[in-house]
Amino acid sequence: MTRNSTGKLATPYLITGRRRFLGGMGAMAGVGFAPMFLGGAGPASAQGLDKVTHQLGWIKSIQFGGHFAAIEQGYFEEEGIEAEFLAGGPNAIGTDVAIATGQADTSDTDVDGTIRSRIGGMPIKAIAAIMQKAPGAIMSLAESPLTSLEDFPGKTIALPTGLQPQIDSLMTAAGLDSSEVTFVPVGTDPGMLAAGQVDGYYGWATNQGVMLMTRGVDIHIAYMNDLGVPGYAGVITATDETIAERGDVLTRWLRAEIRGWQWHLENPEEMAVLMVEKYGQRGLDLEAQTAESKLMADFVPIGDAAENGLLWVDPAVFEQGLAFNVAAGTMEEGAVAVEDVVTQELIAAAHGVA
Repeated sequence: MTRNSTGKLATPYLITGRRRFLGGMGAMAGVGFAPMFLGGAGPASAQGLDKVTHQLGWIKSIQFGGHFAAIEQGYFEEEGIEAEFLAGGPNAIGTDVAIATGQADTSDTDVDGTIRSRIGGMPIKAIAAIMQKAPGAIMSLAESPLTSLEDFPGKTIALPTGLQPQIDSLMTAAGLDSSEVTFVPVGTDPGMLAAGQVDGYYGWATNQGVMLMTRGVDIHIAYMNDLGVPGYAGVITATDETIAERGDVLTRWLRAEIRGWQWHLENPEEMAVLMVEKYGQRGLDLEAQTAESKLMADFVPIGDAAENGLLWVDPAVFEQGLAFNVAAGTMEEGAVAVEDVVTQELIAAAHGVA
């Protein structure tokens, strides 16, 4: 890989501000509309485009706006890609299962989810990361806040099943017993917290947190990063086989993704309208979607992405995740190597870094 005079990896798509295109990206805006494509995962479509199917980790909403911006602006089509995004949700198939079974080519999770899939024998590896800071959090009412793990025992917390191992690991590492916490399924509407049905509710501060605040609910937000979970959110993964056999396709897909997220950051209000009126799950609230869309600037173009370009991944973050699992006793030291769970090659290629 080439490096600049400061020793940092060079990239043509470096983001240093919220409201500005760099590296000639402005000239790419305004590309015509490309429709949402349908169909199953596969190497090529009837139109002669390479098909990439992505399993979303949640319902279609503004948190995935960059994906749909890339469709709307025709970036995927320009790269010869037919893109499909499958909705996730509380009862949807796991993102790791979706790609391990071939129902999707790529999916999104987080650092710990990637590592746990690998520990569990699934040959899954991270290739990019949308959010450089994870907005996932345990939210509670401000009048009875859950500020740390020590507050969890004796409480009822709404949590996606796939995230419970993270909480178990965190509490074990802190010398706490997670069996003293009552975990219940989480839905898409955080109203159960406002109604007092649960003491804590897991969601994204940029999504369910915004929903609660726009309803006038005063909440406390305990970010998973601050509770001890290392790393990114919106970590894009694929299997070893897909990376090896379709690396060029995934690189082009990521190139379109970079442009899509860039467009979203530059047009947060317009992106919110597109999600509400065209691409998102029915019933999305425009005010909440707009507020969340603007907040993406606090999570996407920061950290490693600010230095090296959007969607960048640093293996050091995954090394921290591996150390976290060793400390929690969920894996033996050396059982999984960092190169087993992440590769920089595709996102570097997407940015034109040799």
